[in-house]
Amino acid sequence: MIEGTQGYGTHAAALAEQYESITFGDVHHEVMHLFPSPPARVLDIGAGSGRDAAALALLGHRVVAVEPTDALRQEGLRLHGEKPIEWIDDHLPDFQQLHCRKERFDLILLTAVWMHLDIQERRTAMRSLAGLLNANGRISMSYRLAPELTLGPQGIPKFWRA
Repeated sequence: MIEGTQGYGTHAAALAEQYESITFGDVHHEVMHLFPSPPARVLDIGAGSGRDAAALALLGHRVVAVEPTDALRQEGLRLHGEKPIEWIDDHLPDFQQLHCRKERFDLILLTAVWMHLDIQERRTAMRSLAGLLNANGRISMSYRLAPELTLGPQGIPKFWRA
């Protein structure tokens, strides 16, 4: 088990439904004007159900979706398998698979991922992200403010509860 992914695989179907209930536009409306015009090379880290990857692919971007939790990756393929998204099993902070590919991206998207990393992992991850970004590329990052991620009685992270 990769640190920070506890509970995601067990509840993948419910989480996918929750993620898909909010639109890409609702989540990213404040920063979408900063995203490159298509066709850009986009990396969606912690892609979850594939909501953001699918929206970006439909806009004409070339999208690589990274999801370390197999069950969520499978949900993404089930929901968005017909869209031109390349799915990869890899994870922060190192991205061993991605770095082997020697690709660079115009936009790197991290939605509700960063809070799963401790301070040292964030340092490593930022160096890793910099190595994946094109010279004029951008990183869009959003995260939940929480002192720590704790699991509820069914193994669902508490910040998912209303």
